[in-house]
Amino acid sequence: MSPHSSILSSVLSFTLLMSGTSAVAWAATQNEPPETRTKPLTDARHTVQKSRPASFHHAKSGHPDEPDENFTVRGHAHPVNGGALGTKRVLDTPFSIRTVTAAEIQERQVKSLARVFSQDASVISNGDTYSFNAYSVTVRGVPLDDYNGYKINGTPFFMTTVELPLESFEAVQLLKGASGFMYGFNAPGGIIDFQTKKPTDARTFSFDAGYSSGAVGSQHIDTGGRLFRNDIFGYRLNLTHENGETYSGSHVTRFSGSLSTDVRLAPNLLWTADAIYQDRQVRGGVQDFFIDDPSAYGSNRLPDAISGHKNLTASPASMFTSHTLFVSTGLHWDITKNWTARIDYSHSMDYRRYRGEWMSLQNQAGDYNTYMSTNPGSWAQYDQVQAILEGKFRTGFIRHDFTMGAAWQGLSKYLPYDSDYVDIGGQNLYAPVISRSYSGSWNTATYNNYRSDQVGLFGSDTLTFDKHWSLLAGIRFTDFHQLTWKASGAKTALRTTPLTPTAALMFHPWKDTTIYASYVQALENGGTVGDTYKNARETLPPIRSDQVEVGAKVARANWDLTGALYRITRGAQYANADNVYVSNGTVTYQGAELSGHVDLPFGITLTDSLGAEGGKYSKADATIKGNKIEGIPLFQNVFQLTDRIPGVPGLSATAEVHYTASMWGDSSNIYHVPSYTLLNLRASYRTSIGRHKVTLRAELDNATNLHYWGFLASDYFFVGTPRAVFLNARFDL
Repeated sequence: MSPHSSILSSVLSFTLLMSGTSAVAWAATQNEPPETRTKPLTDARHTVQKSRPASFHHAKSGHPDEPDENFTVRGHAHPVNGGALGTKRVLDTPFSIRTVTAAEIQERQVKSLARVFSQDASVISNGDTYSFNAYSVTVRGVPLDDYNGYKINGTPFFMTTVELPLESFEAVQLLKGASGFMYGFNAPGGIIDFQTKKPTDARTFSFDAGYSSGAVGSQHIDTGGRLFRNDIFGYRLNLTHENGETYSGSHVTRFSGSLSTDVRLAPNLLWTADAIYQDRQVRGGVQDFFIDDPSAYGSNRLPDAISGHKNLTASPASMFTSHTLFVSTGLHWDITKNWTARIDYSHSMDYRRYRGEWMSLQNQAGDYNTYMSTNPGSWAQYDQVQAILEGKFRTGFIRHDFTMGAAWQGLSKYLPYDSDYVDIGGQNLYAPVISRSYSGSWNTATYNNYRSDQVGLFGSDTLTFDKHWSLLAGIRFTDFHQLTWKASGAKTALRTTPLTPTAALMFHPWKDTTIYASYVQALENGGTVGDTYKNARETLPPIRSDQVEVGAKVARANWDLTGALYRITRGAQYANADNVYVSNGTVTYQGAELSGHVDLPFGITLTDSLGAEGGKYSKADATIKGNKIEGIPLFQNVFQLTDRIPGVPGLSATAEVHYTASMWGDSSNIYHVPSYTLLNLRASYRTSIGRHKVTLRAELDNATNLHYWGFLASDYFFVGTPRAVFLNARFDL
């Protein structure tokens, strides 16, 4: 089946599903007894609203994502939905968690994952907003796993080269560190969960229009509410359009839409469905620079960085197109006051094709060769079914918060038979770009390159001994089966059945404070080797990691503080002396992170995030054993000051300084990626026109227009984002 027909069939299936939902809702209003219809759902002792995050219960007037003028944007109160961990408050978890809410995404006018967690000092963005790698981030020195590191509502999504529409999400939550027992296979950097916007209790409608450098315009509609008697049917619709020339000379066109619905089938039974679809095309633009052979490069320094405004596109054939579909449905049942159950199914597909320019840097003088890498069409589909039972009970003086469940997930990837990787000509960083032609083959036929199936059984129990002490114990059994094929048809099979445990001790000296120590074990997919290595497109075996972490969290009315110390031991992957990308040896990461905020008098808020980390190749090829791990800055600091301007109700201004120390750019420790400091400024003004709220926002990123290099992977780096302006106006009906 072709990817287009699969996407079409999925869309039709969801359309029928939604039609059935409407019919169920209509039928329910017609058939229920009069006394039942007049009784509000919230009168029931155990309502299905418990299964929805508390952030969806807000005032009946106003929009759920739009803060009022006295609101400070933070995500500390957002619950954690941690798979086998169950649903818990952030304070009740022995992990470091960062949540960015829809309100914060709007306040900062964020359009890409590269900027979502830019205020967290343990996170590094690995790509430019309009490149293949805009989605990619490194957490605690470890790149997130494309296969399992990204979720939508807790279900897996294959994230490679995909930029999801952030306008469709209520929150984006980062759970840092290894979390094998919670979700199965994943890298120890962490998990990012995109949580979709849900139906609102009150009817809402908002429209916003934006502009960003060079000349990209965007429009977005967000509307929600409930329909029929007793508000039985809820909906949330988001539509987005973006089009224009980017700051680096490429051209972006994007359309996206999402719909979230629910039906209150009974006072304690909720049916949900979500759908997201996006088309995104970038014409022109380049990808990343790389040093093919550091020893032949002839220097231990990178060339001086150039402006991110420079259009480096050499060939008019350069382009990147992606189509993304995600659909899910589930039943959520409040069995009793203390027991809940849910079953969820998700299906996602992503299709991409590109002609991408990669630049092989030859020397410090800035000479480079441009390589055209092509993909006439590759695609992937991901399916998951998961059932979870959560409950609370006592055995003597011990209170148990118990979670158990089972899950299956399957991922299939398809690659084109034909692809090019050819040198189309030389250039120099500091000279005008010379136009180059490209006319290669474009055969869209594909073959099944990868298939994995995971069956998981899991359970966890948080034992609370008294108001101060609790213990978390969890384990997950995974039956992992992986098949890989080459274009010739040659097949390789792998099967493993690991047990991944976790244990944590928590101490609560006060209700708003948690001190914890935890141990987690995890396995992750080995990944597929990139096109620039001799063993391109080879799939590597799974990698094991072990993590020990101690930390503390305090959440008070006017200030909060979170800190953690961690050590991660992980299987090593690197390019050896023969330019073969291998999985061999052990790497060790360790670091400290500290973040918090304080509200001061006169409307001033200070926010700071600090991270200090490092790592080395403990066991590896003799040429790199003992070397520092590349791509890890010794220190990062993000400091932010926000002031609600006295005498002007609704006006606030923010200044943000982001410092990133230098880091090794390659596993051989030959050259550094230099340090840099960025200054970002923004302001917002909230007012009313009649009974309608209006919000105006402006942001200036990289205000000093600093030229700098960003790090992608070993021997790979990109031109940093230049000074960029973001403007937005929002109207709430």
